[in-house]
Amino acid sequence: MISPEKPAYFDYNATAVLLPHIAEKMARVAQSQFGNPSSPHQKGREAKNILEDSRARLACLLGIEPDELLFTSGGSESNNSVLRQFLQTSEPVHIITSRIEHPSILETCRILERMSHIEVSYLPVDSEGRVVSETLKPAIRSHTRLISIMTANNETGVIQPVESLTAIAREYQIPFHVDCVQGLGKIPMDWREWGIHYASATAHKFGGPRGIGLLYIKKGSPFTSLIAGGKQERERRAGTENVVLAYGFAEALDWTLNHREAINRRMTSFKDQIIRIFQANEGFFLNGGRVRCLPNTINFGWHGLSAESLLISLDLDQIAVSSGSACSSGAIEASPVLLAMGLDKQKSKACLRVSMGWNTRQEEVDYFIERMLFHTKRLYAKKRTTP
Repeated sequence: MISPEKPAYFDYNATAVLLPHIAEKMARVAQSQFGNPSSPHQKGREAKNILEDSRARLACLLGIEPDELLFTSGGSESNNSVLRQFLQTSEPVHIITSRIEHPSILETCRILERMSHIEVSYLPVDSEGRVVSETLKPAIRSHTRLISIMTANNETGVIQPVESLTAIAREYQIPFHVDCVQGLGKIPMDWREWGIHYASATAHKFGGPRGIGLLYIKKGSPFTSLIAGGKQERERRAGTENVVLAYGFAEALDWTLNHREAINRRMTSFKDQIIRIFQANEGFFLNGGRVRCLPNTINFGWHGLSAESLLISLDLDQIAVSSGSACSSGAIEASPVLLAMGLDKQKSKACLRVSMGWNTRQEEVDYFIERMLFHTKRLYAKKRTTP
């Protein structure tokens, strides 16, 4: 039964529903292990043991070494930590990224570009939203110090050609950073095999707690701490570590990877059902649907209808979806991601993002489809009768 207490939730790419058993385990740890992991007494040592055990578990799941894993507050901090290192040098720096990255990358790059010694190149994407690999080599310069590309786009779900891009980076011996925030837990990834130097991730996108992220720093890779102060995290990030969140991160990723195939099969089934039914109706168009995408994400629109009208209507029906783009003063702005794919402003403002997760139910999908079709038909009928 859909209700205010149990709405139809389709905004997992913004944040996933917390796994209940993870919440229970974290609550028990919070009650019993309240010590500061930097303290020398027994409670401090107990907390430190949980922190390092969580780090080791995550490292094992990710195929990296524990001392290559740095805990952060989330994906945005991890991304900023990699990019803002270049503020500490006066030597010429050239960074390569793409036009569809998360704002924590793009906005940070805009800040860096204000510095006289830093330049940024933005790789284009094709009409499906995939970075064009062939444009990377021509963009490389003698002072290129970093390439940063995401695994999967947060708005369209389109999976990026990371392996071909990292192969080029290795050829030119340029450090590579991958924003894995949307991909971790949803698609296989092998940071060692890719040969990357940095990777960002966070727990709350797949059912873990909010407020905890990680940054992979390959041994030997340059890194300057973003947050100074104490000697926590091997002097790479000052501040008392959140033991409970680190524990929840490890527990959630372990559960997610063990259940990923079953979850993905269910998400793919729901996704296919939604697309199949919507495609049979007037005005529907799909973004990024002809290339590899995350199994849980659909980006689409209806010709001539505004996403804002549909969002409001669905919200009143207790259905949570997203435009996938920034909001300013209550108005939906044209998505930079969709604009980079070649959509015009009007069409991009018609687009919605539906993202599902481990707790999505068939009842929610059926209700969403029924209400979406009701509102699109209502709005089209209104347009036809409006002078």
